[in-house]
Amino acid sequence: MASLSEGWYRRLVAVAVVLGLGAGAAALVYSAVTGFGTNIIFGDPSGEPWSGEWWWIPVVSGGAVLVAAMRRGWKVPKEVPTAVGFARQGWVDPSSALSLFVISSVSLFVGASLGPSFAIIVAGGGMGAWFANRVKAPDGEGRHEYALTGMASGLGAIFSAPLFASIMASELSPTAKKDYVAAFIPQLIGATVGYVVFFGISGKVMLDSFAVPGYEYANVHLLYGVALGVLSVLVLLLQSLVGNALRRLVAPVTNPLIRAAAAGAAVGAIAFALPLTATGGSSQLAYETSNMAGMSIGLLALVLIGKMAAFTLSQEAGFLGGPVFPIIFIGGTAGILIHLIFPSIPAALAVAAMIASVPGAIIGAPVSFILLGAGLVGVGISGIAPVGIAVIAAHLAMSSFTLFKETRASV
Repeated sequence: MASLSEGWYRRLVAVAVVLGLGAGAAALVYSAVTGFGTNIIFGDPSGEPWSGEWWWIPVVSGGAVLVAAMRRGWKVPKEVPTAVGFARQGWVDPSSALSLFVISSVSLFVGASLGPSFAIIVAGGGMGAWFANRVKAPDGEGRHEYALTGMASGLGAIFSAPLFASIMASELSPTAKKDYVAAFIPQLIGATVGYVVFFGISGKVMLDSFAVPGYEYANVHLLYGVALGVLSVLVLLLQSLVGNALRRLVAPVTNPLIRAAAAGAAVGAIAFALPLTATGGSSQLAYETSNMAGMSIGLLALVLIGKMAAFTLSQEAGFLGGPVFPIIFIGGTAGILIHLIFPSIPAALAVAAMIASVPGAIIGAPVSFILLGAGLVGVGISGIAPVGIAVIAAHLAMSSFTLFKETRASV
């Protein structure tokens, strides 16, 4: 286990402050650029169907073509690890970090239905990897911890939650659990500094908190948590069906520029028809939770499916961005739908549990998503138990479904 007796670890604890400053600055730049773009193009969220602007279609399409050209010019491969993938491998190649960061900034500027986690993890991880090369950190664990500390520093900035960022980086990382505490310390330092830089200068957050009616715990909510966890798997299966259908549809288009133009135009068209599907989804979900009493079940169902389509098509267009914000939107929208269909399930519990359990079913970071769901909705300490049960039920249900599929395939 790494300790202060080891030189590379002492340097990492000190470098964590520098990584926090750098990742916080990168988050500020990214937020300013992408926020400016989405504000001038899409403006404030609207819940009215067909209330978008027709010119969103050529803007998003043209932006996708620009991104495709940038990827070709920088020789970015077709398959790039996701934000979660980079965290799991514990490394970002410093030589590619800047190009990926810039392409992701352009992607979100023009309205990709993706989030900022990819760019911030690439930026922070790339900085950490650069330092690891300069200080000659030992192979394996040491190099990983520099990169992961940079990733946690950036996540602390964009989520404005240093504890959540550090836990997520630790849960996703390849670091052995016996070294958890040693890895956690520099990550928390970096994430805290990143948060102070970003929030202290901007005074805002990238991921909104969501206003829902107050929550009061009841024992029956533990059973509701099980049901919500199972329903989150159904949401993911629907996402898989929508995504697979769209991927098959665009598969014959092999020219990356034509593919980008067509898929980008489709993303813009979906936003034109259903403006709540536009961009990463944070402000749109805040709109939904603030106006849920006046929203219809039919409209929310269309928005849910539309967001799934926009998310998939954004990836197929070649845009680069993170999946966490769109999945939070999908989970939160599904939670509102469940509450409207089953009013006995409190809105706060339904939204918090679905925000946590939809990503929690497929991403191996249960503690992170429990904290995220409970924190974004504000269900308090008493709400952590049913939200946690929802995440556990979702993970078990998804694992059982995957095992069933594998068994059927082997027969």
